[in-house]
Amino acid sequence: MIKKSLLLSGLMIYLVYVILPVVLIILGSFGEKWFGTLFPQGFTLQWYEDLFSRSMYIRALRMSIIVGSLSVIINSFVGICTAYAVSVLGKRWLKSLVNFLVLLPVAIPPVVMGLGLIQAFNWPSFSWVGTTKLLLGAHLVYTLPFMLKPIVANFELIDWKTMEEAGLSLGASWPLLVRKVLIPNVMPGIISGALMTFSMSLGEFQLAVMVTGSATQTYPVVLYQAFYVSTGFACAATVLLVAISIFSLVGLLVLGKLFGFSASEITVGGV
Repeated sequence: MIKKSLLLSGLMIYLVYVILPVVLIILGSFGEKWFGTLFPQGFTLQWYEDLFSRSMYIRALRMSIIVGSLSVIINSFVGICTAYAVSVLGKRWLKSLVNFLVLLPVAIPPVVMGLGLIQAFNWPSFSWVGTTKLLLGAHLVYTLPFMLKPIVANFELIDWKTMEEAGLSLGASWPLLVRKVLIPNVMPGIISGALMTFSMSLGEFQLAVMVTGSATQTYPVVLYQAFYVSTGFACAATVLLVAISIFSLVGLLVLGKLFGFSASEITVGGV
């Protein structure tokens, strides 16, 4: 009885603090006005029409999707190479270094990282501040640990050294091993890492607001500015970001299904 009560209490807390705000934001995006009341009043699609008619928000959304996608692609390659080195070399110091990199997003706040990048890439005759290069580099550094962890964990599960020796002894070339053996076996880790990497990149605000310029702003940066327009407009902009995140999640799960992996293997087994 006590256990059920605790579970019910936990569920209620989750609903109140997580689900309810999302529901209210969705309702607010369709409300004509929302001031001083729990629920918005009226119904309108004006806020979505305004959102899709403003080039600044469309440009920022495109920038976020491009940077997030590039972060997934580049960090996937780096993650696979790093996990391969850890698995094949078997060096304790290398594994400790990877574990240290995984903890970096927790140990170093994004504000500190952003200040360091600004100091490192802002000189009188050379400056990347406000450019796509620095924005992408910042997101690569920030999201790399979220790709590394699931891929390294996946490598530890498959005993790659034995699989590689078996493939080479049967006459398989290295490109064939990568394409037919390595990638399929670490796909749960790749998809799990891609989900985490894209989500973290898409919603990252502190780094982006420091290193971007007017032409390279990401969606969370302009989303913050939307709250100065109107409540309904801000809600519509927020709903769009949530919708893209959910669509990305569903897309990655469908991709995992195509490779024969279940949702639990991707979200749990890969990490």
